[in-house]
Amino acid sequence: MGKTKNPLYVVKNNGVDVEEAMSFFDLVLKKFNLEAVVPIFEAVIQALLSEVSSYPVFVEVKKMLDQIFEQFIGILFEIQQKLMAKKI
Repeated sequence: MGKTKNPLYVVKNNGVDVEEAMSFFDLVLKKFNLEAVVPIFEAVIQALLSEVSSYPVFVEVKKMLDQIFEQFIGILFEIQQKLMAKKI
């Protein structure tokens, strides 16, 4: 992946540790130490998808995943708004 024009950085430990983030999502994960949650989230999605054996089950699993992602996007939006408010 190439360098971005305006990279994002995560500063931790009172400025001792600085990491580049590849996206806003990556920034949030690193800033709040949520990187360990990603494999758990992936395992939950895999478990749900492994239960799909028919179209009606697929529809129900899709509804659950849509709800999870909708809530997650809402949380990310709130975090972004708070981070942007701090910059101003």
